Amino acid sequence: MIKLVTDFEEVKKEWAKTKPADFLNIDFLNIYYQHHPHIKHLFFLDNNLRLYAHIFNLTFNKTKNYLYTNFIRDLILNFINFNVLYLTNSYITNVPAFTSNKLIDLEELLKKIKTNYSLIVIPDFLFKNMIVKKNDYIKIEVEEEMVLNIKDKWNTLEDYFSDLRKKYRKKTINIMRRTHDLSIKTLTSHELELYSKEIKNLFHQVAISSSFKGPKFNTNSFVSFVKKELMSIEGYFLKKRLVGFSSSIQKNNILYSYFVGFDKELNQSYPIYGRILLQNIKTAIRLDKKQLILGRTANEYKSNFGAFPIKSFIFLKIKNNLLRTILKPIYSKIRLKKWIKRRAFKEEIKKK
Repeated sequence: MIKLVTDFEEVKKEWAKTKPADFLNIDFLNIYYQHHPHIKHLFFLDNNLRLYAHIFNLTFNKTKNYLYTNFIRDLILNFINFNVLYLTNSYITNVPAFTSNKLIDLEELLKKIKTNYSLIVIPDFLFKNMIVKKNDYIKIEVEEEMVLNIKDKWNTLEDYFSDLRKKYRKKTINIMRRTHDLSIKTLTSHELELYSKEIKNLFHQVAISSSFKGPKFNTNSFVSFVKKELMSIEGYFLKKRLVGFSSSIQKNNILYSYFVGFDKELNQSYPIYGRILLQNIKTAIRLDKKQLILGRTANEYKSNFGAFPIKSFIFLKIKNNLLRTILKPIYSKIRLKKWIKRRAFKEEIKKK
């Protein structure tokens, strides 16, 4: 029988009885729990199930970047708020936050929740592992995750450059040349505390332009992640001023880079973000990883570096029937913005 636990002390007693997946590490989840008290943290468990989820408030207009501009529609969306049940970790939505050796009964799971919520969101990787007796969920495509495969023959960044087509090799080398005076260093927990205001500001500059804005991420949690050696943060300094940062998480043969921030105004003339991506690639090569996961933003730009998209979907349900009917013309028009996938590698042209 599925049990829902919201008290973390009780969670700690139960959670470790199984060996949950990497992103369900109890220390990892505790950091989200401690630093984000403004959302409801849900922990579902039984003999084989471990599932972490959130309930948070969302203004519907925070999804409007997925929609074509319409003044009347935008005006309506400004007044619609939902308590969202997001059946995953809403800060890392493209990594499974569950483990189970059998299909999960969605109806049984939802019955355990006593907190009010008006919108259910289920990522595709969880939905396909569920028993859904009444499938009245809407399937919606969301921004693709961008991934770069790291080739075995790459031992240095120069090896990566040599596999790029001339046009893209020139672009990436030019980024390195233009940012040669950037100082890059791995930040300690103490340094993260010293630069906490700058990091918060740099992260906000990037997060504000995201197509979908979920609950606000507390960048102070980086200190705890680094102390527990669950994450590494690199700072990018120009004349001793922090102008960017990037995070990385190592899991088996994969390097994940999700949380980034940089000075967007400076980036228009000085390619900080391009240098961050190249540094991520360099790190993945150095650590002998097979893949670099770059998240869901700036897809077209990332494809200039050889990253390719992996389609992602969510399954959505508005609980209130009247509100569902009113909003159907709106959420049925949700579309991804089109972008041009670049073919950065020589081999991509040969295969064409």
